[in-house]
Amino acid sequence: MNLDDDDNYCDECGEAFEDHFDMVDHYIDDDDEFNPMLVLPNGYKLMLGSLLRFLNEHADNPGQIRQITQSVYVTLYAANKGLDVVTEMVEEMVVNSEMLRFDDSLEKLLTEDTSDEEFGE
Repeated sequence: MNLDDDDNYCDECGEAFEDHFDMVDHYIDDDDEFNPMLVLPNGYKLMLGSLLRFLNEHADNPGQIRQITQSVYVTLYAANKGLDVVTEMVEEMVVNSEMLRFDDSLEKLLTEDTSDEEFGE
């Protein structure tokens, strides 16, 4: 496994990867998941793997980075203080994250070339 930015490929099979996330996914069995987490003293878990993937996927969108970092920060504060709103905050972050993925998928679908040749006509 190469960790240099210029050498983003599998030493064993030679497959090249777009980023290190894809490279790590290559080494993980299909039925396994790698999503490291930070367990807070009150039992809440911050899914660091998911957070890092989100930040990487939205690296070109400072507004999204700002929104998620602030949401995570205030959620960590609420969890640390034992505030009752933590569950609501986490649910809101999950919904917002899924809506962003949906928006990204929809945008990709709408911008793909859908010419007749693609459908064999």
